[in-house]
Amino acid sequence: MKKSHASSCSSSSSIVFESSIEKRRSKYPRRNVKSQQCNKQNKTTGRRSSIYKGVTRHRWTGRFEAHLWDKSSWNNIQNKKGIQVYLGAYDSEETAARTYDLAALKYWGNGATLNFPIETYSKDLDEMKKVTKEEFLANLKRQSSGFSRGVSKYRWCSKASP
Repeated sequence: MKKSHASSCSSSSSIVFESSIEKRRSKYPRRNVKSQQCNKQNKTTGRRSSIYKGVTRHRWTGRFEAHLWDKSSWNNIQNKKGIQVYLGAYDSEETAARTYDLAALKYWGNGATLNFPIETYSKDLDEMKKVTKEEFLANLKRQSSGFSRGVSKYRWCSKASP
């Protein structure tokens, strides 16, 4: 639809312009949104980066990362499902899954959904009871292969001088 607009200065000159809506419609044809959404869902439903719960494969490094969601910090106002707790990066998928299991046992107890049978963690359960949750998670992160700290216990220093 074209509109003509006459200038108030001279009636003989006129400016012809197209509405911006028509330009947009011709530039960007309408697509079927529902079929695109179905295609996206079908592509992603069967794909996971790991077969284990709480383990993902990093897309750039190819290493396996373990995480869990701490739902105790649920926030209804901001509609958040909790805090994601990073447990470390590992070269082996099974090691990352075992780390997730240990953290899940510390967070939720024996009722947690695990990747491996609970009997495999009998030694770790005794040690787990002796330390706090924060200390236990820090220890798990230190055991990861992604934890790159030098020999020194001080920050910004790779080796402490005697």
